[in-house]
Amino acid sequence: METKPRVNGSMLSDKIGQEIVAVGKVITNDGKSMKLELSDGANVLVSFVDVMEAMPNSMVEVNARVNDARTLSGLALVVLSDDFDLKIYNEAVSFAARYDMFENKTAAA
Repeated sequence: METKPRVNGSMLSDKIGQEIVAVGKVITNDGKSMKLELSDGANVLVSFVDVMEAMPNSMVEVNARVNDARTLSGLALVVLSDDFDLKIYNEAVSFAARYDMFENKTAAA
């Protein structure tokens, strides 16, 4: 099974067409699409084929395919605990992305 990169909103434009994992707070949800505020504050629209239940203000993790920098096609959703810390998560995602870029450059050398 291939791993999917964990991303925040600022990374989406580099991942168009790829499957990713993102975490955010539900702003609105009509069942088949939801607006999320991702860990870095970026807003995205996630569309699902099946109805996904998540209340506004709940924290969720989505597995999705990136359509463009602000829209995702949702594949799966997990509701997280209400005390999930988006700020710390965003710091971890940003750190991991920097480390991954370093690893890719040294492996190519």
